[in-house]
Amino acid sequence: MINFKPKAYFTDLDGTLLDLPKTKESISKDNLNILKQKNDNGIPFIIATGRYASDFVLDLAKKANSPYVICQNGGLIVDNTGKILIKHEIKKDTVMQITEILKEKKLFFIFNSGNIIYGTASKLRIFRPWIKKLEQKTYDEIPQITNLTKIITFGTSKKNIKKLVDELSEKFKNISLHIVSKGYAIEINDINANKGRGIEFVSKLLNINPKDAVHFGDSGNDTSTIPYVGAFIAMKNSLKNIKVQASWVAPSYKKSGVAKAIKIIENSFK
Repeated sequence: MINFKPKAYFTDLDGTLLDLPKTKESISKDNLNILKQKNDNGIPFIIATGRYASDFVLDLAKKANSPYVICQNGGLIVDNTGKILIKHEIKKDTVMQITEILKEKKLFFIFNSGNIIYGTASKLRIFRPWIKKLEQKTYDEIPQITNLTKIITFGTSKKNIKKLVDELSEKFKNISLHIVSKGYAIEINDINANKGRGIEFVSKLLNINPKDAVHFGDSGNDTSTIPYVGAFIAMKNSLKNIKVQASWVAPSYKKSGVAKAIKIIENSFK
């Protein structure tokens, strides 16, 4: 358990706040209500996600009365209307070099959390049921490379994912790397983009001390918050290497796990 009563909350989405991922709403009433209740009562509750500032993400922030959203692991921070407040991009030359490495290894990748997945024609056919919601394109269809806020790549074993992280971190000193999706994917951002720095930036806008805040999460990109917040709280569904870094392990994200965790925290200070 944590040893202070939070004055602000930050939360990841997938595997954390979105406890009904197979439904249209994606989030339970209990989780949405706790966000709105805190924001309405002057205790900021802010989304910090690897996702882009999509209509879904912005709509959720508006429903919860959250003034800001940390997207792309801190690569993009917006207000709840979508206005860009800060952006950290991977430079074009670096994107080109990384893309060539991913192509050599025949991996899948997605730019800026978009709805297009790139891969080899043969692999795309094999994975089609899993990626049916995304537009599938081959490497030959990659558009002209530009600066990007995020690349996510996957399509190999956990062992090879770890090897790729080592290879990329050795070659590129201007990017940050996080293993996500239970060890099967890598999120690549600019070196200045991580959720911890995003929380630091938003905390200044809110005029709060991030050490008075907690962050809920379940993945490698959430551990970047540890040096910045008062407590990192891992969900029970997190991998073991994430949970051992947490100040406290909350219930599983399923069935309103975040709302349950907040009730436990608040009851401990009554």
